[in-house]
Amino acid sequence: MLTLLLLLSSGALAPDGLYDRQISQAIEDVKAVHPVPAALVKAVIARESSWNPRAASRAGALGLMQLLPMTAAKVGVSREELFDPAKNILAGVRLLAVLLRHYRGDVISALVAYNARPRQLFAPIPRNGETPEYVKAVLAYYARYSERGGPIAPPGLAPAVGDTSGSSPLLRSTKLEP
Repeated sequence: MLTLLLLLSSGALAPDGLYDRQISQAIEDVKAVHPVPAALVKAVIARESSWNPRAASRAGALGLMQLLPMTAAKVGVSREELFDPAKNILAGVRLLAVLLRHYRGDVISALVAYNARPRQLFAPIPRNGETPEYVKAVLAYYARYSERGGPIAPPGLAPAVGDTSGSSPLLRSTKLEP
């Protein structure tokens, strides 16, 4: 019983926990407004907050998508609204949509900017700090949340099975088509 309480309070049981319906509805609602795949939204939430709507980082990022209050304000959400799952998801997806548009669909560049800082289009992932592990984790969640674990990239960008040459566009970058 104590273990279950600890899991519930940590947010590790989501999206099956207390906020399941509200989170699922917010993800569905935002799909109609911003062209960000639901699987990517879920992947960012899983990595950023482990589905805990009350998550707060040491850096001051808040809520499901771990937005800093200053960043949230730029996309129209106040600090007080960051613990509201629907508002937090709306703000996070707005930011992801802007980053994906800026990086012309390059998911890796958008994730690096979401996590750390903006970078040149198709630049290599920084090898320092938490960013490489962050990107790797989000992409793994993205693959898991995509339909039946399908490819992350659209057909034609996915690497051939066994391709380790680095010639595949997916090995350099994961890009969404507009």
